[in-house]
Amino acid sequence: MSTRAPQPSPGESLELSVEELLRRARPLPSHDEMAIDDLTEEEGEAFLAALEA
Repeated sequence: MSTRAPQPSPGESLELSVEELLRRARPLPSHDEMAIDDLTEEEGEAFLAALEA
């Protein structure tokens, strides 16, 4: 089932204000939670290469 994208009324914008965007944002996890432990040097290089691709 597909839904149609909302259409703005004349004179209305679908853009959100900075304040609304910040209110909806979620904080990132800590660096320790996001770090990948126990990678070999080759695995680390492959991971970084994949990010750059």
